[in-house]
Amino acid sequence: MPYGEHVDLFEEFFRETYEDKLAKIQSQGDKAVVVDFNELERFNPDIADKTVEEPDRILEATEEALERLSVVETDLTVRFENLPDQHYVRIRDLRSDHLGKLTAVEGIVKRASEVRPEVISADFECSACGDIVTKRQDSTKLKSPYKCDCGNRRFEEKDKDMVDVQLITVEEDPQRIKGSEQPQDISIYLRDDLVDPDFQKNITPGNQVVVNGILQEAPRKKDSKRYDLYIESNYLKPVQREFEEIDISEEEEEEIHELSALDDIFERIVDSIAPSIHGHQRVKEAIALQMFGGVRKERPDGTKTRGDMHMLLIGEPGTGKSQLLKFAGELAPKGKYVVGKSATGAGITATVVKDDMTESWALEAGALVLANKGLATIDEIDKMSPEDRSSLHEAMEQQQISVSKANIQATLQCQTSILAAGNPKFGRFDPYQPIPEQINIGDTLLSRFDLIFPVRDIPDQDRDSKLAKHIMTMHTAPEDHTGSIEAELLRKYIAYAKKNCFPEWTEAAEKEVREFYVGIRNKGNDGDDGQKSVPMTARQLEALIRMSEACARAKMKDHIEVEEAQQAIDLLTYCLKQIGTDPETGEFDIDRIESGISGSERNRLQSVQKIITGLQGGNDDAVPIEDVLAEAEEMGISDEEANEVINRLKREGELFEPKNGYIQPI
Repeated sequence: MPYGEHVDLFEEFFRETYEDKLAKIQSQGDKAVVVDFNELERFNPDIADKTVEEPDRILEATEEALERLSVVETDLTVRFENLPDQHYVRIRDLRSDHLGKLTAVEGIVKRASEVRPEVISADFECSACGDIVTKRQDSTKLKSPYKCDCGNRRFEEKDKDMVDVQLITVEEDPQRIKGSEQPQDISIYLRDDLVDPDFQKNITPGNQVVVNGILQEAPRKKDSKRYDLYIESNYLKPVQREFEEIDISEEEEEEIHELSALDDIFERIVDSIAPSIHGHQRVKEAIALQMFGGVRKERPDGTKTRGDMHMLLIGEPGTGKSQLLKFAGELAPKGKYVVGKSATGAGITATVVKDDMTESWALEAGALVLANKGLATIDEIDKMSPEDRSSLHEAMEQQQISVSKANIQATLQCQTSILAAGNPKFGRFDPYQPIPEQINIGDTLLSRFDLIFPVRDIPDQDRDSKLAKHIMTMHTAPEDHTGSIEAELLRKYIAYAKKNCFPEWTEAAEKEVREFYVGIRNKGNDGDDGQKSVPMTARQLEALIRMSEACARAKMKDHIEVEEAQQAIDLLTYCLKQIGTDPETGEFDIDRIESGISGSERNRLQSVQKIITGLQGGNDDAVPIEDVLAEAEEMGISDEEANEVINRLKREGELFEPKNGYIQPI
């Protein structure tokens, strides 16, 4: 079909289908008209096929056709949306056969460069005859014309036609790859109205997008015969795929409602969490609640309360922690699995990198941002450096990542649940030391986890016999180890509940949680200065609220009742008994997690410091350790406990020993 016929057909198409829309676009000052490809195909299938096969030529024809219309007064770009499914190509499947064709890809924005102007054509003046020659710029360097009509080869640049450009990197959706395949990515150029400030929110790293564009090639190096692929974008549409945005048929929805009506639905859900892993019932309950999550609240004053739960498993080798993490990561549509030893703070959160193609700084999203509104699992979190772990603080509580590097200031959304696992300091738990002292993770980070489970491997004949039988049958009859609910149906059940179920609190459930919190808070033991220990803080109260809401969601209830509140209280109590109980008093003491010191230890520290200050008598002199021990014994502190306190204060730089047998505050 000749080029002129293409122009005529598009002129007719725009007059019949888009004349009113074009008038509105002109009045609003927009720069592009978005054409539904399905409408073009209905109008003329042949021209639709040509659009896919020869997009560069067709786009020129569309622009010329628009110029003929009286309603169009300014230059407009034509963008095509809703390409047929057969033109969607996985990023890993892009080949040289697709070069020069209109292709659609889908993925997650991994990196986004700064928006910068680029020359698309330039005017040059001949230094001999003064003629103006226009040359289109399609390479990385500005090129002047080769020779003027007069034979002269020297030109001076006079004018440039420029357009705003941004380079983004789109990575495959991890849910759409198979087995152990690694997600692949491709660079995409955005130009003109696709980089307008109002459009920028659609291409923030972590957002999922569909891109329609022309596949192009670029040499890796000068004169190289090997090329890299990139896409010259024609149209971009955000299609953020959240946990609850899974396609559910009417039959599946009916099956979900039937499941939710069962009295033992929660037990069935727990039974379907990693059925190949024996035991760990409480941990599986917690993972089930984490999948459903609480209800996120946004208040009129702008403050937000997260509904996502964070959980930490600290366990000995061979207890199945990694398998639990992998199962949970695969169950969530936007699951990301990372290993602490091979991960950095920048790789987990976000970073700024130098882009090779544009030579500018670009913002690159990490695992937590890419898993926005999903689940991130971090294995071997204890192997991360303290500096890298500190980057998790903002992500866990404020649910955002702030980046301020290389003149880029950005805030990325990170509404992500975190399921982490690690080992005790020395590989296995020491039965004679408190568990919190054996967790090699900072106190401030520990306090941000809603639930912390120590997973121990203690020999027990009855339990070991059941475990051996379970493992043997897993090898001999693996088909027997399936949950009550198939994984795909369970995923859809969770997605449906998160999308449609927003349970409200009943007065009785509120009272149950409130009385539990107030009762525990007032059980704290008084210190010598009258200051009580802190058994529980507001963070544990918020964890209780999230867990109660998740319980109700799991049962598809509209209201949270006493049963769900009590279930959450039981699970939190179980965790606190493992890691938050003062061994001397047997009472809850959250300070053991949040500060590393129990209330009774803190009281002894304060008492010893008062004794030293009293013995100094207002001077700064050193005091004999024997005198300190003697007074401490009168206060009910044994020599062993007092010596332990003195050594701790020396390690922390509060005391020093100027001479043997004497101590002095610094």
